[in-house]
Amino acid sequence: MSKFAITHPISALMFVLALVFFGSDALRRLSVSLYPNVDVPVITITTVYPGANPEIVEGKVTDRIEEAVSGIESLKKITSTSADSVSIVVVEFELEKDINIAANDVRDKISTISFGSEVKSPIVEKFDVGGAPIVSLFITPKKPIKNTQELLELNLHTDLNVKPLIQRIKGVGKVNLVGYLEREIKISPNPSALNKYNLSFSDIARAINAQNIEIDGGRLINEKREWKILTKADATSVQDLGNILIAQGIKLSDIAVILDSTKEQRSFSNLATPQGSHSGILLEVQKITGANEIEIANSLKALLPELQAMDEKYELHLVRDTTNYIKDTIAAVEFDLILGAFLAVFVVFVFLRNWRITFIASLSIPTSIMGVFALMYAFGMTLNLATMIAITLAIGIIIDDAIVVIENIYKKIENGEERKKAAYDGVKEIGFALVAISCMLLAVFIPIANMSGVTGRFFTSFGITLAGAIVISYLVVITFIPMLSARIVDTQAVNSRFYLWSEKYFKALEQFYLSVLGWVLRHKALVIGGILSVFVASLFLVARLGIEFLPSEDKAEFDIKLVSKPGISLQEMQYQTLEIQEHLQTLSEVEYSILNIGFTAEQKVYEAKIYVRLSPYNKRERSLKEIIESLRGDYKPFSERFKMEIAIIEIPQISLGEDDSPLQMAIFSQNPNALASSVQKIQNLMEQSGKYLDIHTDVKAQTPQIRLKINRILAAQYGFSAKEIAIALNSAFSGVQEVSYYRENGKEYNIVLLSPKKDSIVDISYLSLRNAQGQNVFLDGLVEIEEVAAVTNVKRYDRQRSVMVYANLSENVSLGEATNYLEQNKAQWLEDGVHYKVEGYAKYMQETNAAFVVAMVSALFLIYFILASLYESLLEPVIIMITLPLSFTGAFLALFLSGASLSLFSIMGLMLLMGLVGKNATLIIDVANEKREEGMDIDNAILHAGVLRLRPILMTTIAMVFGMLPLALAGGAGSGIKSPMGIAMIGGLLVAMVLSLLIVPAFYKILAPLDTRLRKWYA
Repeated sequence: MSKFAITHPISALMFVLALVFFGSDALRRLSVSLYPNVDVPVITITTVYPGANPEIVEGKVTDRIEEAVSGIESLKKITSTSADSVSIVVVEFELEKDINIAANDVRDKISTISFGSEVKSPIVEKFDVGGAPIVSLFITPKKPIKNTQELLELNLHTDLNVKPLIQRIKGVGKVNLVGYLEREIKISPNPSALNKYNLSFSDIARAINAQNIEIDGGRLINEKREWKILTKADATSVQDLGNILIAQGIKLSDIAVILDSTKEQRSFSNLATPQGSHSGILLEVQKITGANEIEIANSLKALLPELQAMDEKYELHLVRDTTNYIKDTIAAVEFDLILGAFLAVFVVFVFLRNWRITFIASLSIPTSIMGVFALMYAFGMTLNLATMIAITLAIGIIIDDAIVVIENIYKKIENGEERKKAAYDGVKEIGFALVAISCMLLAVFIPIANMSGVTGRFFTSFGITLAGAIVISYLVVITFIPMLSARIVDTQAVNSRFYLWSEKYFKALEQFYLSVLGWVLRHKALVIGGILSVFVASLFLVARLGIEFLPSEDKAEFDIKLVSKPGISLQEMQYQTLEIQEHLQTLSEVEYSILNIGFTAEQKVYEAKIYVRLSPYNKRERSLKEIIESLRGDYKPFSERFKMEIAIIEIPQISLGEDDSPLQMAIFSQNPNALASSVQKIQNLMEQSGKYLDIHTDVKAQTPQIRLKINRILAAQYGFSAKEIAIALNSAFSGVQEVSYYRENGKEYNIVLLSPKKDSIVDISYLSLRNAQGQNVFLDGLVEIEEVAAVTNVKRYDRQRSVMVYANLSENVSLGEATNYLEQNKAQWLEDGVHYKVEGYAKYMQETNAAFVVAMVSALFLIYFILASLYESLLEPVIIMITLPLSFTGAFLALFLSGASLSLFSIMGLMLLMGLVGKNATLIIDVANEKREEGMDIDNAILHAGVLRLRPILMTTIAMVFGMLPLALAGGAGSGIKSPMGIAMIGGLLVAMVLSLLIVPAFYKILAPLDTRLRKWYA
């Protein structure tokens, strides 16, 4: 291939231009996101059972759904929540299961369940990892809302005008509304009027349902025309509803108040800025899978003036734009990439001192990277943090390949060979080593691309990108580099003053290296023993490093989770949480905060969350952790005064759902008492240890409940059944039973019956029911009313009652340490018959560590298989691979000295080291073998190979280190992820360089003679 490229320069040039052209086009088309797109096979089943309490929902809905789906193939786990009127079942499958097939399997199983008419059809939805809101809008009136009509206008404006325009933006999926109240027509009968006219709630419901109708009447057809028949008797306005006849001569307006209003408020949203505090509606914009987040955000920003101009009564605020972090992170990686490339090229020039050779080597970087962009587009990948870091790391590999080839060609030209012959011979001589090096690297990155677990899916694109960079770089250096070298490279630079001045220092370095290498070869046992001792000692550093899933980063944002006792009213919750939010505005670092009450699907008014946005880290004196720690102290009096749980949680790199606390543990059992005892004991253990902060669970205090006990004998005397009484109560007080509809501008709104007063237990007594004899009977006397404490919700894990325990971690306590402490001391808190599973980041960390071990072992075996096949030897691969684990010494030491921990990306750095550090050993062994075949004794062969490869090894290693310096020293967005990887790799590469130059020759001297004898035996 090299010979063809040298003799056909136009073909080689067209190959490179094709890479650049298609890569540039792909770069323009590639979607941008923070993380790769991952389909996690998780299905959510939501079922509404109006009026049912949690225990009834559990028995009649949740349990039946769990039973139905439990037999589906590849099921991993089932979790569920049974709350008032709603069941939420989450079904997780093994990652190998296609999410669409999983959804269809769940739908098929659900369709076999026969629920009663009172239970609404289950809604089956696929979970989207990237489904978190990417940008949010807050709509608030410019003037305070004075009445219900103004509140209704705000909600209608949001629903009918603003939301549809946002949903038209390309790539937008759901638009969630928090603090939004849906329009509802409320009919509140007057109890005195009902009694006067001898009417009941049921009479009103039947009359409205019978008279407010629109029914298709079929068609009328003659020989020439046809007509559709429509019976239209529905109300044309809200006022028109008042004309419906309830009884002879009695209109609805005579006995009831008709309100064009909203549904009962179960959520609330408030934006607080330095300019003031405003309640309103929060619109959370989600994307569809694969959509470009930055394009969506830019389109929304461009739409803002139009949305604002629609109605001057309202203000729109763009809040929580996550794409700013994405853009900052990607921009920072792009800067690291470009700076790393320049630094690597600078190192090449310092070593070669020839601008033409440096220019040729530098051309391999943009050429190969453009080829990688084309490959990414072909594989349907995105420009994200993983792929951009992969490209940054690929710079070292690309420049390394170019250096090895061009340096060898240059030596041939220096020795007097004609340029074309030198180009061909130079590539041919080094070709075997290039193949071995590329195969070694592929042997590392292919297992990375096939890692198991959720994190393995995230790193698929990382591995593919690096593997693609290796292949493309190899093609470029054996075609384009020799073609250019044959036409551009000359030896005039060796006569320059700078070259002659600097060369004496390089010669002195070579002589120093020769003397050190000679000493190592004479004392090889001592040196090898010393290095192995240092390696073993470095393993003890791992315990001190700490292990976590993703390192924390100052993203200038955090959440405050607030949980009060169930039974608190929305108004009281607003009062308490607004006071807590108001305190934030006393902090100069806070830009704004958003309070959301009832933000979950169940709209629990006793739960709230405050999102806090800080000024950028470089514009404030205190760090995120310092601000959070200070607030924990500030909020203790609030927590005690309001009897409220207050947990301050850093927003992680990847949100875990409803609770983002780093430590999450599921405890479950069939025995409720043993479960409660275990939960209490683990909480006590966590508090006593001092390792955990903000310890809380998903178990809520019991909610106040008014329970009615029916006097069956008296009810029967008046002609009422228990069901009739229950239905009348539900209709009067829940507001969820629709009696009819009202249509306006193509949208339908519910018409519901309500009791005019519903703020006192006495109101229940005055509820009027009508029996078959036409008598109106008050509920008072028919029922016995008592107030009790009832279950708020029922949580289950794999069909057993469960409790989730959450906690933040104290300073200097890693997630690995926190998890191990609880598992090692489980005898102190785990009762018989109680089980537990680690969830959240800790679960992903355990899965990732196991996947990395498998990938690492697979890579070692693959590297050995490949090298053994290429060298036709059983021992030479061992000599090359000896530096792989030993290089970890430098990585562990670098992480320890920098204060970094072993996390997802630093462990990934260790994996990359395995592929990179073997390159140097390959170069030395390749030359040593060649010299021994020429008849040179082993010591001289080693010394000759060492001196010959000293400069390429120093040059490639230092170029790679300089290329990674921007990653290691990174600040700003994404630095928490990038920096540990860069630090680990730089430490490992520097130690590997020393090992390759000194320890590999020592091992070679010991094992090479044995390898020669083995070759004779199996030859």
